[in-house]
Order: sequence, then C-alpha cells, then structure tokens
Amino acid sequence: MPNKKSLPVMKYADIKEKIGNGKPTILAFGMTHCYSCIAMSKVFSQVLEEHPDFQIYSIDGQKERLVSRDIYKLKEMPVQIFFNDSGEEVFRHTGAYKKAVVDIILKKYGFE
Repeated sequence: MPNKKSLPVMKYADIKEKIGNGKPTILAFGMTHCYSCIAMSKVFSQVLEEHPDFQIYSIDGQKERLVSRDIYKLKEMPVQIFFNDSGEEVFRHTGAYKKAVVDIILKKYGFE
C-alpha cells in the first residue's frame, strides 16, 4: 500500500545549501491548508520512500513568503522546482501531478 504521509515541512534556510551539492534537488512549495499542495507532498513522500537518496524538500510558501515571492517569483501554489546537480533550475511546474507523471519528469531530469 502506498505511503500516505506528507513530507515534513522544512525551513528554506536549513536546506538552501543543499541545492547544487552534486545531487539533483526538488523544492516543493505549498501551503498547509491547500488540498493540491498536500496531495503533491504525499506524492513526493512516496518518491522518497522508493528513492531515499533523493533530495526533495517541502517548504511552506506562505510562511516562507519572502523566499517564495522574492527569490523564486511564485504567485500560485503548489509549485515544484527541479534543480540539476549543479543547482541550475531545469524544470518548474505549478499545480499537482500524479506519481506516474512525476516519475517521468524525474527520469527526464536525471533523478535516477
């Protein structure tokens, strides 16, 4: 049975140095009261269960509004930002995905 837990919410200050550390990274911005955001968090939790070495972090876009708005220029949630191993943004998506679609994107952008 698939994992139905959400990712733990992290503070951007605690994870920003992990972007570009030689591993691809995903930042999943959402809000705790948003159904689509919670659904995406559960999808990424399933991905981490299958691939515990992946760097996937959930960030509360409302509490971290200066980061989401000023650094990443987000206007809606949920947003997933995919970075390559050098820390360059390679893909960005607004909205929710099913796990099968996330698996395709992960493979395309080198999360293997």
